[in-house]
This record gives sequence, C-alpha cells and structure tokens, in this order.
Amino acid sequence: MTVDLCHSLRWKGYVGASWRTHEELAAALSTSDSPFSCLHTCRSWGPDDDLVAPESCTRDRPCFTPSPKTPRTLA
Repeated sequence: MTVDLCHSLRWKGYVGASWRTHEELAAALSTSDSPFSCLHTCRSWGPDDDLVAPESCTRDRPCFTPSPKTPRTLA
C-alpha cells in the first residue's frame, strides 16, 4: 500500500514520528483512533471545506502539498 501524506495533515501520533516504509505508515494510520486535522485550518476540514483524513487528503485536492515525512521508495 502506498500512502502519500499531505504536509498539512496532522493527528496525535504524527509529532515526532517517522516511518521507513509505506507499510509502517499505513499501519500507524490504521491504528490511529485520534481525529485528523489540517495545519491550515486547525479543524477537521481543510481550506477547501472538505474532510481531513489520509484517504481524502490526496493530490487531487488544490490544497495538497507533499509531506517530507512520506516514506520514499528506494530505486
């Protein structure tokens, strides 16, 4: 599973966390019972008024910025 994090996506387990693989990131997201929020709005909706969640904060949204915490695929 490939997860592409938005730089503005936040949740309780985000601060200080790092993930070496997409699988580790996906596991962390699936076990999170904390609400997600947007760094821009500090709410559960983004600047485009859509819901904030890993599966909805994608490159298709105008406010998406890739996160440097997204695990990189080694070539």
